[in-house]
Amino acid sequence: MKKAALAVAFLLSAATPALAGRIDAVLSDDALTVTEDGRTVLVYRTKPLDPAKEPGRSNYVHPLYAPDGTVLTEDRPADHLHQRGAFWSWHQVLVDGKSIGDGWFMQGLSFNIHDRSFEGDAAGRGKLTVKADWLVNSGPEVVYAATETTSIIVHPLKGGARRIEFDTTITARTDSLALGGSNDVKGYGGFSIRLIRPDALVFGSDGRQVKAQNEPVDAGKAMGFAWPAAPGVPAWTVGLSCKANGKPITRWILRNELSMQNCVFPGRAPYVIKKGESLRLQETLVIRPASKRTPAPAATPQSQPLSQPKT
Repeated sequence: MKKAALAVAFLLSAATPALAGRIDAVLSDDALTVTEDGRTVLVYRTKPLDPAKEPGRSNYVHPLYAPDGTVLTEDRPADHLHQRGAFWSWHQVLVDGKSIGDGWFMQGLSFNIHDRSFEGDAAGRGKLTVKADWLVNSGPEVVYAATETTSIIVHPLKGGARRIEFDTTITARTDSLALGGSNDVKGYGGFSIRLIRPDALVFGSDGRQVKAQNEPVDAGKAMGFAWPAAPGVPAWTVGLSCKANGKPITRWILRNELSMQNCVFPGRAPYVIKKGESLRLQETLVIRPASKRTPAPAATPQSQPLSQPKT
């Protein structure tokens, strides 16, 4: 397991990739599909597949693909139907001091995505930009709570690795908008990713293995996720780093049962955004080939779920 931890410790790289392909996009009515040389990199959901039942299920990424076409994320898994690929949401959403819904469970809040664009650059990178209104639909009248602008920069492959940068700005349109994680000791909320086979994951940060636990883990500025060498799991590693208003996030919710992984912001206590002010969230994902992986033990028992059905 120590080797697996070291394998995920160096996942994030600031190097600018050389031109290896060209990033493009296909814009449809309900999704934006980003490709490299015709192969799908990711899909950004702009409309819910079932607006009558789940009006808030949009504004997230799924599927996210490894360079060999392996799907790395899950959407609407049976164990947590509300989890959805790579997404950013909060249990506590307050407008002018009053709770108006639960963005994590997609209750009382939906998104009107009204502007979408894509542009490439000379280095072959592609930038997807999406603008959305946050609509509070839990009361008798619809309230425009915030505007959101999200850009995703996808880099061409370099050395077999893929770099993807998320940049989201949320601007309050009401006198105050407050966002908070789960109202318990876990406090999870913010940018999250539902990776496949979380029960098999090994975690690493700052060159050391990190153990998943019920409450947030204090670790480094980046977290690595790796699957040990075994049938039925990806031959890839995933690195994630997160910032809030330019400050690195170093608290993590890590799960070795069927659930998501989360860089925790702001935690249990809500973060207040006054009218006209903004919260900026930035995340970097790096997907690398798993060149040195530890074989899975022959008789390792399945990890047991913690008692946290609402994560």
